[in-house]
Amino acid sequence: MGTEITDKGSSLRILTVDGERLILKNQIKEVEIVRDTIIKIDIGQGALYNVFVDQTEVTIPQTQSVEELRDKIMDFLQSAATAGVATEQKQIEGNLELSNLKKDLVLLNDKLFYEPKLVDESNANVVYKGFADPGAKKDEPVWAILKITNSKGVLSYEWSKGTKVFENVWNNRKALVYS
Repeated sequence: MGTEITDKGSSLRILTVDGERLILKNQIKEVEIVRDTIIKIDIGQGALYNVFVDQTEVTIPQTQSVEELRDKIMDFLQSAATAGVATEQKQIEGNLELSNLKKDLVLLNDKLFYEPKLVDESNANVVYKGFADPGAKKDEPVWAILKITNSKGVLSYEWSKGTKVFENVWNNRKALVYS
């Protein structure tokens, strides 16, 4: 396996046979060629913390020269410098996202997971807890259902369909798939 250098947004991911290293882009002070095929990524914490990469071992991104690899790394850093620039469009998008989140919070207000609306303890090793709005009918798909299983003293907690989404029918709780 060769070395892989990928852009992860606010960090660079360097994957080698020795493991993975994520370096925050804002920590990188300098990227320079120090020998024939060796690039030094200086993170400003002294010589022992610098990252050295041999261009001949890098498989991602594929480059023909050490200069080309240095330039690709610099391009990764440049994309981070412009990614956070405020624009009117980003502000509009951010406001819309906050508005949608506010709507979701209002919808969830009465569905907080503090106390279930219904609890089925008819089986000694399985308990079902149903969460829904007050007044929800048992045959309506408006329930989030938690299944608690006791296997030799080990409790497992699983949600219907693997999520806390309010789209299940309480009356079908025993037939639902849990994960």
